[in-house]
Order: sequence, then structure tokens, then C-alpha cells
Amino acid sequence: MNRKKRKAMNRYIVKHTEKSLINKSPERIGGKASQLFNINPDLLPHWAVITADCPDDEISQVSEDIYTYLYWQNPNPSGLGDKLAVRSSAVGEDGKDQSFAGIFESKLNVPITGLELAVREVRDSAHTVKVHAYKQANYGFARPLPNSVTQNVAVIVMPMVLARYSGVLFSKEPVGGSDQMLVEWEEGVGGVVDGESNSNMIFLDSEDFFKSGTPIDKDGHPILLYEIWQEAKRLEKNYGRPVDIEWAINGEGKPYVLQVRPITAGVTV
Repeated sequence: MNRKKRKAMNRYIVKHTEKSLINKSPERIGGKASQLFNINPDLLPHWAVITADCPDDEISQVSEDIYTYLYWQNPNPSGLGDKLAVRSSAVGEDGKDQSFAGIFESKLNVPITGLELAVREVRDSAHTVKVHAYKQANYGFARPLPNSVTQNVAVIVMPMVLARYSGVLFSKEPVGGSDQMLVEWEEGVGGVVDGESNSNMIFLDSEDFFKSGTPIDKDGHPILLYEIWQEAKRLEKNYGRPVDIEWAINGEGKPYVLQVRPITAGVTV
């Protein structure tokens, strides 16, 4: 493939260093990817997203280019693996009104040999019965559906963190709406996010991290959540409403915030 055509196809890749507001917009890269730009970049692995308007016949080359970017042109520091997280980022996903949480497909621990297939499966998840039912349940049977609810799915590609701990944090406890933060976590890369694990649960004081005491794992080791707690407070302030974040800590103690979205029901700042 010649260099000119390869360069042209890269218009379907938006990198984590992108400055253009148009390229960073939800209309181009979906709600979930757009919100990654709100996270402190020091707490994110390098990542890139395949745009929602990428044609099917370009997916093979774009998948190759995005892997080259992440692992050869702009490699991540240590503590990240050679497997990939491939996540949906639909145009209406993770919005302030509806989250579409768990509705679209995401793939974890994807090897390079499986990247193209994973990207295609995530894109195709826009056409499932589950997505259609969610749209109708939340937007009714009016035609047309709101502009923010489309079948176009961008795809985030991010190296997997070699996690010692992983979990989610709600900046306000989502059921009772108390001022405490709720943290669910487990050791390793688990199923906390999709509810498929027996996770641990702790509460953190939202004003004084150390007032709650440092959480510890089953072996008595401290779980260093302070930087994640700080980032949750910053994000809540910037969004003007409570947020939930997905996080991980690698074996070297380096914290990561991998996803953020506003909490769409029940609580206010």
C-alpha cells in the first residue's frame, strides 16, 4: 500500500494527543472517547479511536495503523501489556442524559491478531436487538430518534493495564446519594465494571481522603487510591455533577483512570 493512501486513511484515526475540537467531538468519535479528553492525561494509557464514519472496507488497514501508532510510534511506559482493550464509543454513549452502559460490545485482552475482528464486532453491536430495545425504552417510538442517538459506533483502542487492582468509583454514592464516594474493586483485571465478580466495596470521605482510612487488600497491602480520589473530585467539579470512573492500578503502583461518565440518575452535586 502506498504512502499517500495510508496517510489518507489515517483520517479515520483520532489520537490521544488530538487538539482539534472538531475531531474530538462526540459526533466524530462518540461520547465515551470524547470524554477521555477530560481525564488527566498522566492517568491514561496512550490510546486512539477509530472514528464513527470509518468505512467497513478501511477497517483492516486502520486497525493495523492504530496498532503501529500505539506500540511503535508512540509506545506506552512499562506496566502495560501487549493485549488491547477495544471499546465501543457510540455517538450517544455515556452522555449526560443516557449512558447506554453495557449496551454496546467491548472486548478485553485482545491480541494483535484479533484486533480487526474485535473492532468489527464492536461496530456491529450497534445493530443488536439489545441496542434497539434500549433506544425505544429511553426515547419512545417517536421518529426520528434524537440526533445524539445514532447507529454509528466509534471504537477506542487502548493497551490493557497489567492491573494489580481494578474497579469503579462513584463520586457520590448512587443509591442513597450520600456525600461519600463509593468504590468497588477487586484484584487483577476483573468483572467489577460489568457486574460479573464478587467485588469488594468501600466508602471514602469526599472531603478528606485520609479520614476514611487507607483501604487494604486481603494480604494487608494498602491500595493507593489517593490520586484516583483526587481525579474523581476534579472531574465532578468540571462536569458539575457526580461521575463514575473506571480505574486500575498496576503492579508498580501506578494509577490509571480509564473511563469517565456523568452519573445519569438519582444524585446531584
